Amino acid sequence: LRSEFKALPKAVVKLEPPWIQVLQEDSVTLRCQGSHDLSNHSTQWFHNGSPIPTQVQPSYEFKAKINDSGEYRCQMIQTSLSDPVHLGVISEIPSTSLLWYHVTFCLVMGLLFAVDTGLYLSVQSGLSSFMGWRNSSVTYQGPQGK
Repeated sequence: LRSEFKALPKAVVKLEPPWIQVLQEDSVTLRCQGSHDLSNHSTQWFHNGSPIPTQVQPSYEFKAKINDSGEYRCQMIQTSLSDPVHLGVISEIPSTSLLWYHVTFCLVMGLLFAVDTGLYLSVQSGLSSFMGWRNSSVTYQGPQGK
């Protein structure tokens, strides 16, 4: 008597929104999908390899926190364990980089303003003295006959 083993279809975790990095407090929905509609069936969720006992629905919704970062997997009745989906939760848009960007931008703008103002005043001063020299009562008398 020969029995045939039929491999279970693998569950698939879908991430909504489909980004792998979200900001803290963003709404995240993970959906576990099998080979056919199993929306009424119990689903086991795993975060970083540990079961999440409070989550048994195919749809897992939460507000992202930093400790929600990591790998998520799911398994349903009549499916095998899904491949992992990685979710990264960041507290702010790389805040240190953004701060340095703003500081650098403001410093460069201030420096450019100072240089531009200096050049403007220098050119204006040069033009004033040139125009003053030109409008003075100095006149050319030409060569004098001897």
